[in-house]
Amino acid sequence: MMKNTWKRFLVLGMAAAMALGMTGCGNSKKNEDTIILGYIGPLTGESAIWGQVESNTVQMLVDETNSKGGILGKQVELKIYDNRGDAVETTNAARKALQNDGVIAFIGPDSSSCAIALDEVCGEYKVPHITTTGTNYKVTQREEDGSVRPYAFRICLSDPQLGDIMGGYAFDKLGYKKIAILYEISSEYSLGITQNFTEAFESKGGQIVIAEAYKTGDVDFRAQLSKIKENGDFDALMIPANYKEVGLIAKQARSLGIEAPFLGVDAWMMQDLFEIAQEEVQGAVFPCAMDTNSPDLQEFKAAFQKRWDMDPDKAGTDAYLAYDCYELIRYAIEKAGSADPEKIRDEMEKAKDVPCLTSVISINPETHNPIRTASIFKIEGDKFVNLDQYRFE
Repeated sequence: MMKNTWKRFLVLGMAAAMALGMTGCGNSKKNEDTIILGYIGPLTGESAIWGQVESNTVQMLVDETNSKGGILGKQVELKIYDNRGDAVETTNAARKALQNDGVIAFIGPDSSSCAIALDEVCGEYKVPHITTTGTNYKVTQREEDGSVRPYAFRICLSDPQLGDIMGGYAFDKLGYKKIAILYEISSEYSLGITQNFTEAFESKGGQIVIAEAYKTGDVDFRAQLSKIKENGDFDALMIPANYKEVGLIAKQARSLGIEAPFLGVDAWMMQDLFEIAQEEVQGAVFPCAMDTNSPDLQEFKAAFQKRWDMDPDKAGTDAYLAYDCYELIRYAIEKAGSADPEKIRDEMEKAKDVPCLTSVISINPETHNPIRTASIFKIEGDKFVNLDQYRFE
C-alpha cells in the first residue's frame, strides 16, 4: 500500500516537474524571440493626455521597428500600464510587469514622484527605466548623498538644469538684476527650480527681491501678487509653475497693475496656455528641451496626427521626449547586443552622441541626466519663438 502511494507521488511529481518545465520553456522561447518593453504613465485621470500621447508615440515606434525587422533580429512587444498618475499604482504596475510580463526596460512615467516610485522596484529587479518629463533631481540621484540611482535615467532637463539655465540667461542675456518669484510651495518641481534659479542668478550678482508662495490647488493669487507689487523694485517676475496656474497668475498680475515681464519654465510649452491668458503672457521667456516647431520634428508630427487623429503638441513636449527615450533604449540594446537588462543599463550609462529625434544626446554617468541641446523661447502672439539654442551638461 505504502509502495503504491509513493509511486503515485513520484509519478505526480514528475508530471508536475514536466509541466513546469514546459511552461518555463514556453516563456523562455517567447523571451528569446521577443524583446518586451514597458510603458508606464497616466492613461486615465487628469493627467491622461500626457500618458496617452507618450504611449501612442512609443507604440508607433515599436510598430515601425518591427516592420523593419525588429531589434537584433527580434520583434519588439510593448506592454502599456496605466498608473493613473499615482506612485502606488506605479509600483503595483511595475511589479506585475517584471514578475509576470518579462519587461526588460521601461519608458516613463512622466512625473517625478512616480518615477522615484518606479525606481524602488526597478532597483530591486535590476531593470533600467527612463523618465520622459520627471525633472526632479531625486529621480536619478539619492537625496541623502547625491549618489546616482543605478537603474534610473532621464531624457528631459532636470530641475537644477532648468533653474541654472533660466537664472544665467536672465542675468547674462536679458540684463535683469532684480527678480521677484511666485512659486508653488507644495510642488517639488516648482521648489527645485526656484532654488536653482535663485542660486544661479545670485551667483552672477543678481538679487531675488521677494519670493511669495502658494499651495497646490489655489486659484486666487491676488494676496501674493499684491505683496509682490508693493515691493515694486524688480525687473521681471519668475513663475516656475504649470501652464494652468501661469495663465491665472498672469491675468491676475496684469489686473493688479504689475507690468513687469514674466520668466517661466518648460511646463509653459502648452498651446492651451493661450486659451487662458494669451494677451497677458506676451513677451514671456522660458527654457525648454526642444523647439516643437523645428523642421526636424514635422515628419513625426504629421505621422502621429495621421495615425492617432490628435496633435502631439496638445501634450507639450511629451511625445518628442518619449521618442527620444525609445531611441536611447534601442541604441543601448543594439550596443549591448543583448536584451539583458543589466547590459542595457550599462550601455545607457555610457551613451554618447546618440542621434535622437530632438537632439544628439549623451548621458552624464555621474547624474544620469542628459547632455543635450536646450532652447530659450519667447511668447509672441500664439507662438513660442526660439530665441537661443544651448547645450547643457
